Amino acid sequence: MIKNNIDRILFFINSVILLLLLISYLAPKIHPDFFWHISLLGILFPFLLILNTLFAVYWVISWRKYFWANIVIIVLGLPYIDNTIANQKNTLDKKEFSQLKKNKKHQFDQLINLISFNVRLFNQNENIDDDKIENKIVEMIKEKKPNVLCLQEFNLTESTKELFDAFNYKKNNDNKLQIFTNYRVIKSGYIKSKNICIYKDIVLNDTIRVYNIHLQSNWVKTMKSSYQNRVNEALKIKKHINNSPFPVIVCGDFNDTPLSYTYSTLKKGLADSFQESGIGIGNSYVSIPTLRIDYILHSQKYESYNYKKLKYKFSDHYPISCDILIP
Repeated sequence: MIKNNIDRILFFINSVILLLLLISYLAPKIHPDFFWHISLLGILFPFLLILNTLFAVYWVISWRKYFWANIVIIVLGLPYIDNTIANQKNTLDKKEFSQLKKNKKHQFDQLINLISFNVRLFNQNENIDDDKIENKIVEMIKEKKPNVLCLQEFNLTESTKELFDAFNYKKNNDNKLQIFTNYRVIKSGYIKSKNICIYKDIVLNDTIRVYNIHLQSNWVKTMKSSYQNRVNEALKIKKHINNSPFPVIVCGDFNDTPLSYTYSTLKKGLADSFQESGIGIGNSYVSIPTLRIDYILHSQKYESYNYKKLKYKFSDHYPISCDILIP
């Protein structure tokens, strides 16, 4: 009798959580101008998924038919699970790439390494109790030697000027967004604001356009306007991407989850390097272990390998990295 009563309570709780999980699937499809609250469920999605999975296991062990509801609704969300938990350890090391180059079909391919990182002003506001963060980030970048580096919340100081020297830039600037590369740049520009989205056209075997994006952050008091503004920014940037004369790579801090209207807008027609070659949850925000808000997207004609979250706690974000094969 006691177990039956407990099961009734658990069934009610499970039903509520299942309903929330089901509604969360609508977050990428509903514009925040229409109903912004649903966007919050995109943040809760991993937790809702875990809870419903645990309920499914419990009902199976208890020989209760309720587990079917959990299974069906979880299966309906498989495309969103793939955005959150990747299992595509798609690797290509230097030796394998050299062997690939021996194949005439691939002899002109280039494998470029990208890093995207929100550096949070190099700890200018002393959010981390370490006065050497600025130098540590610069040294980390010099050590990794990416071919393309996209930084958000950049801050120009004597130390960070070294990055311009490292990439052989004759001039430096204090824009909050920076794209560094050791390849030839034929054009640079920005969309809406230099602090929201910039781009550079880079000459490789194939000329590519690299976008670096930092969309509006969430603030509790202005959560509604944050979601709405992000989507409006994303729509304007996406229009520019669609009109690009070259294939694209899109990096940056979207400040939104894979289950969001913002992400679905920017991702449409592009590949997500995390889905292509990542493994695990892929969180990029240090304080919340399930939150992925930083991305490297690219045109589908390219292949990405070796997606990694670099485990440096130099900011409130982790740096993310991948290799992209340019034919």
